[in-house]
Amino acid sequence: MSADILRDPEYLPFQLDPAAGRVLFVRLNAQQRDDAAFLDQRALPQNPEGAWLPLSMLEAQPPPHGAADADAIFHIGHCGSTLLSRLLQSWPEVESLREPLPLRTLAGHWPAPASAAVLSRLMPCWRRPLPPRTRVAIKATSSCNILIEPLLSTNNIQRAVLLDMPLEPWLATLLKSEDSLRDATAANDGRATVLHAHGIALDAQTRPSDIVEACAMGWLAEQLRFDALARGEDAGRVLRVDFEDLLASPEAVLTRIAGHLALSIEGVAHALDAPAWKRYSKAQQHGYGREDRDHDLALAKQRFAMRIAAGRAWVERLTQRYPQPFATIERLRFV
Repeated sequence: MSADILRDPEYLPFQLDPAAGRVLFVRLNAQQRDDAAFLDQRALPQNPEGAWLPLSMLEAQPPPHGAADADAIFHIGHCGSTLLSRLLQSWPEVESLREPLPLRTLAGHWPAPASAAVLSRLMPCWRRPLPPRTRVAIKATSSCNILIEPLLSTNNIQRAVLLDMPLEPWLATLLKSEDSLRDATAANDGRATVLHAHGIALDAQTRPSDIVEACAMGWLAEQLRFDALARGEDAGRVLRVDFEDLLASPEAVLTRIAGHLALSIEGVAHALDAPAWKRYSKAQQHGYGREDRDHDLALAKQRFAMRIAAGRAWVERLTQRYPQPFATIERLRFV
């Protein structure tokens, strides 16, 4: 049974237990994968099939040769990444996997000594699309951005889209939900490390004083991370995309993304007509289009104007105190 699981691409690594050195594989068919906004407990079928396997078995009996090229979407959270991953499914060859839980677990432990080896053992299992799909696009959780460089350097990810949005509409989006605010700060320890690596000290004068400023700090750190990736040795393999640009000029931006991911330009027309544009991306049964988002965002900007302004002011103070790290960034988009 264990060897069969490793040979069968219907089984995905679903949960990682680093302390016990084991991983849970669960069978998910094409429809279940398409429906899932998150590959975690929320995606479990009513009677799941699967088994826990020791990680050592993946080393001794790796999945059969033939893993497809995998691309990825990395993002800052709450910025349209689920919609983009659904739009990529408009290309018949692309299977989208959204937020595999073990990636989140590995990011939370990174850089533990064994993490790189575990990542290299698990990635081939995600890079096996179900026929007739021939390639995979993995949308990671926003806390997984620490994995971008190791995934690119080991060629487990061929190309990446780095998705974000300007600060003010992003804060307005988060402020609509306390859960979103908390979620946006979940990886802030790692983001503070990014700031520190660029010579930025968070002391008593510069440390965020509330959760909105903490969100602004995370946004700023990801701007530095994404900018460094876009100018680094793998610059040709990453593409920065602003979600507001995707909404304003969908054909142009989707054409850029298709070119970057080596997808047919003909598929752009199908993506422009995709039903995902008119549905809430994480719950496809609910209608929610661009006009609904515009309405909600306008209300949030009005309601939370003072808190949004405070978040922007914190960013401006920090960038004025430490101008050098931001001198090479083409632009910091606030609105």
